[in-house]
Amino acid sequence: MRPYILIESDYALQQSLTTTLRSCPRIAVDTESNGYYAYYERVCLIQISTDQDDYIIDPLSIAQPERLSNLFQDPAVEKIFHAAANDIGSLKRDFGFSFQNVFDTAVACKILGEKQLGLSHVLAARFQVQLDKKWQRCDWGQRPLKDSQLHYARLDTHYLISLRDQLYEELVQRGLWDQAKEAFARVCDQAPPRERFPADGYRRLQGVRGLSRKARSVLKDLYTFRDETARRLDRAPFRVLPNEALIRLAQKLPETLEELRSVKGLPRPFQSGIQARQLLETIRASVDAHNAKTAHSLSS
Repeated sequence: MRPYILIESDYALQQSLTTTLRSCPRIAVDTESNGYYAYYERVCLIQISTDQDDYIIDPLSIAQPERLSNLFQDPAVEKIFHAAANDIGSLKRDFGFSFQNVFDTAVACKILGEKQLGLSHVLAARFQVQLDKKWQRCDWGQRPLKDSQLHYARLDTHYLISLRDQLYEELVQRGLWDQAKEAFARVCDQAPPRERFPADGYRRLQGVRGLSRKARSVLKDLYTFRDETARRLDRAPFRVLPNEALIRLAQKLPETLEELRSVKGLPRPFQSGIQARQLLETIRASVDAHNAKTAHSLSS
């Protein structure tokens, strides 16, 4: 396996596009994002493999990653993804790319009747390759990246072209190629992802149905407080305050720091200091508002 080619400048990207990538009839593509860590998710790596080389493009270090646009929309170049919807949606959101001529190996596996569609399982079954799960949920937005991370990232595309060829033969042999082409065309139209943390997201938290009306009202305000804090910190909300902690806060309605600290799973920043006081004030204000609303309804 050749060393991967790391692209961290606009010059290197343009050179690769000019000398190699635009002339390849097919490329394998994947991305790594930081959505598990950041509020404002962004694509942090773009991996591209050809029949000869593996490229890792760092869009956080490049001023014009949009230079890839012509490559992705070129109908003469087949783009091979595994589970393309997330990657294509994210690339559209961050860079405005459009796509033509996509082959989705996960969709192909599904059409062929395979039950386990994850890339790690497919590579293990077909190529006896084991992906290091250690890096599946790392923070791809952190720099510098370790060589072991980059090696993991390159494996996400390194085998996709060979996998595509296997799947193509199986689809043709079983008379499923036309069905697959229609499915691949639909993947190209994947829309950018919707808002990740909608204002009414508290309604879908596990445990919300068991809350009283007052507790549910408090949960809504706690959810808003968490969202505002997460936006300010650019951190995924569940990494600011776990969902389970929000539910327990709404159940217990702590009024003092001592009661607050007794809530299981509450992160340390919310056990004392400014953030703890803000949390208690949010709960207090929400309870007062609910009680006032209830009293008004009873007197009407």
